[in-house]
Amino acid sequence: IALVGPTGSGKTTTLAKLANHPDVFGQLAVGLICLDTYRVGAVEQARAYAELSRLPLEVVYEAGDLARAQHRLRDCEIVLVDTAGRAPSRPGDLREMRELLRDLVPAEVHLTLPAGLDPRRARAALAQHRVLGVTHVLATKMDEFPQDRVVRELAAEHMLPMRWMTTGQEVPADLAWAGEWLSQEAA
Repeated sequence: IALVGPTGSGKTTTLAKLANHPDVFGQLAVGLICLDTYRVGAVEQARAYAELSRLPLEVVYEAGDLARAQHRLRDCEIVLVDTAGRAPSRPGDLREMRELLRDLVPAEVHLTLPAGLDPRRARAALAQHRVLGVTHVLATKMDEFPQDRVVRELAAEHMLPMRWMTTGQEVPADLAWAGEWLSQEAA
């Protein structure tokens, strides 16, 4: 499962929540891959979460590292992939990420979008990240804008399922099933 999205959308923290929440993957063996070697401190943050969680972590600096990383995580039933957020002004960065994800072949690619985004920016983020094979939308930072509907409406408009959402910074507690939120919104 890969998490993609704009810079600052909460991908790394969400990955830690997913990896550690007892109701998400239960007793399945989880491993982590960090593709975010671009942001200052990203690898250190991923290592800290992996160490605290006692989960194996592989850092991929270039395409040649990918096969080794996958081989080392071969016993993991779930592999969570953290990616770098990229600016829309740098389309070449997305091409590189697309190639890495193509080689990884994730079953799911969740676009993380923070609550409070202007609808035009949310649509632009989805359009930009579609090349990465987005299969789901994941609302983050819902604690900051609890009544925001932009991410939900975008997901519905593009018929992309939402499985999870984040509601704060606490790992792993501030992760919720999006289905509960969506059913409350419909009521």
